Amino acid sequence: MSVARVDIGRLLGLTGPGAWVLAGLYCVTYLTLAAWAGGPPMQTLEGKVALALILVTAILLVLPWRYPLPGPLVGWALGVVGFSTVAICWHLSPSGWPGWSSWNFGADTFLMFMLALRGRFWWGAIGLVLMSLLTIHWTLTTTGDWWHGFDLTYRQLATYFAGGFFALWLRRTARQIAEFQETEQRRIAAEQARDSTADERRRQLERVRLLAGPALAQIADGGGSVALRPEHGLLEAELRDQIRGRSLAAGPLPAALREARSRGIEIALLDDLREEPPPVELLEPAIAWAATLIAKLRAGSATIRLARADGEPVVTFATADGLTETFSLSNAAHQPLRAS
Repeated sequence: MSVARVDIGRLLGLTGPGAWVLAGLYCVTYLTLAAWAGGPPMQTLEGKVALALILVTAILLVLPWRYPLPGPLVGWALGVVGFSTVAICWHLSPSGWPGWSSWNFGADTFLMFMLALRGRFWWGAIGLVLMSLLTIHWTLTTTGDWWHGFDLTYRQLATYFAGGFFALWLRRTARQIAEFQETEQRRIAAEQARDSTADERRRQLERVRLLAGPALAQIADGGGSVALRPEHGLLEAELRDQIRGRSLAAGPLPAALREARSRGIEIALLDDLREEPPPVELLEPAIAWAATLIAKLRAGSATIRLARADGEPVVTFATADGLTETFSLSNAAHQPLRAS
């Protein structure tokens, strides 16, 4: 998750099993309130539709949407707030306190708070302001008293902004936690890379020690002689293969190279993909193919190179007389020998 777009709702479990429990409790609570104390609004079709829309929206807001919530869903929630306010309030008595018959105020405030938790704080605030303005319009047009409409809703506004700013604070805290986790992950990845590099270096040193150790000890003891120079030359070539053509210096190829060099053939092994070596299973048929070609050489020199051609990894076998042959690792096929 991007540090700049930390999903507070997901961190608080508002899209998991706990969220479904919360949505279930919400639906049971407001179904009970509407049935027990809904009053005249719940005897109308508009009131029943408003209740259904509110419950559906509560379920929609705990689904695992992207963060922040998509615009169409936000628009739907605001539309439900507006419709439910009109559908319920216009059937209430415009004088006095309506009691639990105005259950929609609390229900809509909770929906807008869910918007705030899921990255739409200001849209949630707009929804509460819309609810308040519609209620003020209702009391103003029915009794001429705008203050009564404000008195019915200002507590919901205060509740929303208290909870909404808490959600903003949570987002800031969660962003700091995410930044720390991201830094820690980078540190662990760097340590793993260093450990991997160190392990690879140890493996390379151990390989060199096994290859060159006996010869170097022999030379150090004064045992080097002219007769051993060809053997030492072959050993030096093998060490070069491990450095310059590491991915190719595997399977039957080292033995084939040694045998060809012992016949006086000069062969260079080059790996241009050392930083991004192909998978071993792709290299194995190419290595076997190159070993077969080397075994057929009787004189001259050749170069075996692992590189990319047209974006695909290939092994190229080129001889000093200008003949080349390539093996594509992608489809395990080679092109016939041809003049360069």
